[in-house]
Amino acid sequence: MSEQSSFVLDDFASFKIRALRWAQQFEYNLCLDNHFQLSPYQETEFLLAVDALNLLSLKEEDNQFDLFNAFQEKAKSSIFGYFSYDLKNELERLESNNPDQLNLASCFFFEPRYLLTFKDGKCTINRSTLEALNILDQINSFKDDSPTDAKLSIVWKSRVAKESYIENVKNIKQDIEEGTVYELNYCRELYAENVKLSAVGSFLQINEQAKAPFSAFLKMGNQYALSFSPERFVQLKGDRLLSQPIKGTIKKTNDVLQNEQLKIQLLNDEKERAENVMIVDLVRNDFARSAVTGSVKVEELFGIYEFENIIQMISTVSAVKRPELSALEALKNAYPMGSMTGAPKIKAMQLIDRYEVSKRGLYSGTIGYMRPNGDFDFSVVIRTLIYNATSGYLSFHVGGAITYDSDPEKEWEETEIKAKSILQFLG
Repeated sequence: MSEQSSFVLDDFASFKIRALRWAQQFEYNLCLDNHFQLSPYQETEFLLAVDALNLLSLKEEDNQFDLFNAFQEKAKSSIFGYFSYDLKNELERLESNNPDQLNLASCFFFEPRYLLTFKDGKCTINRSTLEALNILDQINSFKDDSPTDAKLSIVWKSRVAKESYIENVKNIKQDIEEGTVYELNYCRELYAENVKLSAVGSFLQINEQAKAPFSAFLKMGNQYALSFSPERFVQLKGDRLLSQPIKGTIKKTNDVLQNEQLKIQLLNDEKERAENVMIVDLVRNDFARSAVTGSVKVEELFGIYEFENIIQMISTVSAVKRPELSALEALKNAYPMGSMTGAPKIKAMQLIDRYEVSKRGLYSGTIGYMRPNGDFDFSVVIRTLIYNATSGYLSFHVGGAITYDSDPEKEWEETEIKAKSILQFLG
């Protein structure tokens, strides 16, 4: 086991902010900030992986999961990064033919030089006491004058006009009526050009207000991902697999009593319950490919959770992984997250490529980490800003689950509301 040192922090919240700003002097870093404090499934509150001892960045290569596996097996410590949505093409006979303006790696992981873990008011650093004290001193004395983007003049454009989006929803409903799919997750890209953004400043500003369950900040040279995801994709701890799909969201108010009524309203919403059950069944089916017979269980159905700005319906599905199956195989068997595709999954992904006009890339993929023993925890990449500081291109996807009962006009309005829930913090 590598050396590590732990310290009690007097000001836990401000030290995390200073640590993330300190990390920006390095070319690569990933912060995972958990705001799902009531969940019994969380191991840490905040992880900060800094600087790359070893790096895996793939785009055009074949067999990327195999290359990832070789990289992970050689790593001496935990690795951090993401799998893009388009790696689905390695798992099934699928294609991604839409334009890609972001040009990110499709698989990106690094083994960090420094790993800071925060929990219960303590910071643990993967260094001897003397080295760790030096890092603490660097962070405490770090001066960063980069601004927080209080109000930016960003002109957002949609890759899909409202009329086209509504027409596509009508066509998807026709597909559903014909039995081609039961549900389809249909998304559109919002983008802006020539943007000058303080990536870390913007992340800290939005993170403080949104307090999303699975916030993440990733720096890859001049490319950034600012993720405010509410959803866990899949976790493996020992032999136990866990997924927490979300279908059902309602915006909170400032009135406590009204919020209690909204919880009841969400719990009893037949459309939201039907969507939630459909995705739970899809996750159960995905887990069955990896699980000991009879071990797939719905730990919680229609759990209602209240966060900083929203109330969500979250279900929890678990399973016991078969001992002969590797951690990576278990992840691949569930990939990508069913809540971002629809059902049946393969047909839904084929239709997604037909109806959408932008390549999803990192959006709808997964971001997180894998331990040397194979344990991992990954979130679904949604409510995520992708930024290229060199070109000034800023991108954000929104979407929703289209079902038989969907109202095309309301589906468009839902994407507008989802976009505003994050973009309002950027002005």
